[in-house]
Amino acid sequence: MKLLKNILTLILILLAAFVAYEAYFINYAPETYFSSQSASSTVHIENGVSGTVTITDPSLHQTIGFNINYYPLEAGSGVIVSKNGYIITAFHVVGDPNASNHNTLRKMNDNDIKQYVEEAAVSSYLSNYNPQLDTELLNSNSISSQNNLNGNINTTTELLIQNNLINVTSYRQIIRVKFPSSVGISPLNAQLVDVGSSSTDDDVALLKVDPAGKNLPFLSINSQNPEVGENVRIYGYPASNMTQNQLSVTPSTTTGRLTSEIPNSHGTSYYRTNASTFPGYSGGPVLNSENEVIGILIYGVESKGSFIHQTESKSSLFLSSNYLIQICNKNNVPVNIV
Repeated sequence: MKLLKNILTLILILLAAFVAYEAYFINYAPETYFSSQSASSTVHIENGVSGTVTITDPSLHQTIGFNINYYPLEAGSGVIVSKNGYIITAFHVVGDPNASNHNTLRKMNDNDIKQYVEEAAVSSYLSNYNPQLDTELLNSNSISSQNNLNGNINTTTELLIQNNLINVTSYRQIIRVKFPSSVGISPLNAQLVDVGSSSTDDDVALLKVDPAGKNLPFLSINSQNPEVGENVRIYGYPASNMTQNQLSVTPSTTTGRLTSEIPNSHGTSYYRTNASTFPGYSGGPVLNSENEVIGILIYGVESKGSFIHQTESKSSLFLSSNYLIQICNKNNVPVNIV
């Protein structure tokens, strides 16, 4: 009888331990399963410009031509949502970097692109030919207050423009997509198909690449509203791990829990998680426990001066999948919605 009682006691202890473990795993463990398909569907995105520029230096009496093959401005992550090459990322990753620095979302126009190409050429000229050009131009314009502006690219560019010493003959935006090594595709240039509404801070953009007949790995998009408390996994490319010359990439991943919903003043819903992310993750997919996309990591909560920047690793913000589905439906993109 005593032996039977001991056995029953042991069984009850084991059962209680099992129930406690299950409760922890379901309710507390900040983990969703790693998926090779999810990693293969997460791409690295670089936003840059290219063009042709000539700079005339009156102090050295020379004119130098520059062929800017590619000048990077911004980088982030994205997720493939169709086998024929449609990719979703954050608007600010492929928009005007100066606008996002001022907490707004805006596409680059021709003047923006031209300005960045000019600055790329000036940067190269200062590095390779005459780092004191801005000082010499300031002196020649009888401006006494130089404020230690030696080597300042923006100042030098503006002075060259004012004196008709810089000429841009071609310029264009280039969005470059790099794929994980598991996909086996070299980097491709992407077309910017559409972006979310800047007036409501919909930080989402739709890209298209041509995979030359190859079916790309893609992820399904979950149509349900995310629930506070559910576990999430985020894929992306921290800037500190990337170099410009990499031809293939491997995404990093982080996990956490959805902690709150944060609507902005325009009615756009954002969600906060306690997953640790860093610059470069922006635009990367946020997945549920079924490895379905429930959103993309974004830059912050509000434009118009009250953005919450992704500078700390204690929390992350994402835009829900509803906005991803909207931009895909608007452009007749064949995505798998679950």
